[in-house]
This record gives sequence, C-alpha cells and structure tokens, in this order.
Amino acid sequence: MTLAVDIGNTTCNFGMFEQGRLRRRVAIPTNPRRTPRQLAAQVRRWARARRVRLDGARVVLCSVVPRMSPVIIRALHLLGVRQIMVVGKDVRVPLINRYRLPKQVGQDRLVGAYAAWKRYRTACIVADFGTAITLDVVSKAGEYLGGVIAPGLGISLEALATRTALLPNVELKEPPELLGRDTANSIRSGLIYGCAALCDGLVRQLKAKYAPRATVVATGGASPLIAKHATTIQHLRPHLILEGLSLLSRNKSMI
Repeated sequence: MTLAVDIGNTTCNFGMFEQGRLRRRVAIPTNPRRTPRQLAAQVRRWARARRVRLDGARVVLCSVVPRMSPVIIRALHLLGVRQIMVVGKDVRVPLINRYRLPKQVGQDRLVGAYAAWKRYRTACIVADFGTAITLDVVSKAGEYLGGVIAPGLGISLEALATRTALLPNVELKEPPELLGRDTANSIRSGLIYGCAALCDGLVRQLKAKYAPRATVVATGGASPLIAKHATTIQHLRPHLILEGLSLLSRNKSMI
C-alpha cells in the first residue's frame, strides 16, 4: 500500500492507494501551528474509521508549505510509518524541466504534469484550481515547458469581502444561472464563469503557441465546478497530484 500526501497551501490531502488505485482519501486543513501529536491523532481517527493500516505503508510526499512538512513527517513517524520519500529530496519527477529557473517550480505542479503525461501519453495542459490557479504545459516528449499562475477562487472571494465595503463573503457554490439576481449569486457567477472563461482563453493561447494538440486536464478542489463551464477541459481528475505521487512511488526515480 502507498500513502500519497500532498501538502498544499489550504489543505493537506492524504490518499491511500492499493495496486495503483485510490481507495481512501482525506483532506485536513493546512495549519503549521498544529503539533505532530495533534495531527497524528486526527490521521489515526481517519485510518481507524476507514480501516486503513498505516504502519506498513510506504509514503511519498510533496509539499509547497515548507513549515508543514516536518510536522507531517513527524506525525507519520508517530503512527509507525518508517518509509517516507519526499519529492524533490528523495524522489525526482522524471520530466525534463525547461523552466528558466527550475527550482522555482512547485513540486506539486511537476507531479501533476507528470501524472497527466503518463496517463494520456501525449502533450498536456494541466489546469489546477486550488489556492492558486495554475496552467502547466508538458510536451509529448516529457518536457515541462512552464505555466501560468493566477489567484484562486478562494483568494478572490476573500479579497472581495475584505477590500470592499458592501460585498459579503459568500459560500462558493454553483450559481443558478449566468446572470446574478442577488449579490451573492452575482459574486458566484462572476467567479465561476469568469474562471472558466479565463481557463478557456489561456488554454487556447497556450495551445496556439506551445502545444497545439495538447490534452487539457483539470484538477484541484474547485475543478468540478469549473469543468462544467470551461469548454476546453477534456478530462476531470480532481486528485491528479495524488495519482502522480502514487506513480512516483512505483517508479522510484531517486535523486
């Protein structure tokens, strides 16, 4: 069994894989102030409720929150996990990194690009709708070419609520129609349809300049909402990064 751990800015996603298939998953808010014992207790409750054994699992982990990584690793040690591979330290993502400054690319972006490339065996554009929105391009030859970064939906919601006098903080969910007929649904419509339009516009430009035949894959927490309205999205894989981590654990591309 393989436990894939994706430490993101908003949530830490844990996914248990058996024979390459995602069987169990839990998302825990990212909070570096929590102690390893507190986190271990929460993960233990999840594991017991889902009948997941952790002590014999091998773990592959990627992180974009450096302060959170040692907390997670210590918590897993407390749970009896001994084999922990960290992407970028112990495991290399086997793509040719064409970024001008390769170390600036988040490991999660490389893992997502690798997972899409391995699954579809062609050039891909990975649209990740998480804390930030990223669109990353990988060539058919397995080259990570670069990407685009924009504010995520949650950040945009927060900015509207905190930087305006009259706009409220609303729950992010599907609006009933494109035209908002009250303030909350006007905000939802602007964010969701606006994000879909942003995705479509950027994908078309990226395809025209860098990867004309690229397959477009959506992932991340908000991807199911956006994929309904973005016409360029071909595949929805909300847990693509966890899938990529599972692949890396089997390939063992060690550094």
